[in-house]
Amino acid sequence: MICASFRRSVHVSRTAQAGFSLVEVAIALVVAGLMSWAAFSGYETVLAQQEIERGRAEAQQLRSVVRAFALRHGRLPCPGANADGYETLTGGVCTNGNQVGWFPYVSVGLELPADRLRARYSVFRAANATAAQDADLAVAKERTVDAAGSATFLDVTDLIAALNNAATLPFAATRTYLTGDAGATGAIDCAANQVMAAAYWVVIPLQDKDGNGNRLDAPHTVNSLCAASPFAPLLMVSDDVVEAESPVQLAGWLRKSLP
Repeated sequence: MICASFRRSVHVSRTAQAGFSLVEVAIALVVAGLMSWAAFSGYETVLAQQEIERGRAEAQQLRSVVRAFALRHGRLPCPGANADGYETLTGGVCTNGNQVGWFPYVSVGLELPADRLRARYSVFRAANATAAQDADLAVAKERTVDAAGSATFLDVTDLIAALNNAATLPFAATRTYLTGDAGATGAIDCAANQVMAAAYWVVIPLQDKDGNGNRLDAPHTVNSLCAASPFAPLLMVSDDVVEAESPVQLAGWLRKSLP
């Protein structure tokens, strides 16, 4: 009797265990799937953040290079029509009307970076026949009435004068400018929220987050003079990294750097 009862107990136990193990397997598969998805998503997030940080480091380097170039040449680099790293010049001078293009890495002494880090670049240009009122930042011009041959002829003080002129001009969307403010609520909209003129900006496109077929994400396009503020928050559909300076900001830095 005891043996029969024991056998029935073992049979029931084995049946229960067999049924429960199937549920366990199903749960384990679901949990494993969720864990794999979470791990993969986390890995993608880390990679994306690393890419953005690399883009930021590259943009900060370009700001330093633009400043050094300005100190040495009394002008800002001229945009390149091609992505070959060279300025687009006519007779040694930045071509008329050339306001936006590729950053001229080779012309400023840098090596060309990987394509995903290659920056678009725009510079403020507002030429005036009267030298003292000229604000063409891509052209070296004597604006402070120094005599040819003097130590200050065609130097950085002439660029500072041009920057001061640029700062006093009325805003115009036909010249280099920024959209979006420094807060989380500033609309990034090149038509409806034109915030301020920029002496220059660089935009480093990383991935095609907005799915438009190229790595520049809205509001950035190949020929637009508009860029998002460097302080605007990153969007889910954009990972473009922006660096820029206003005419006042750059003029202030150049004054402090004078010997």
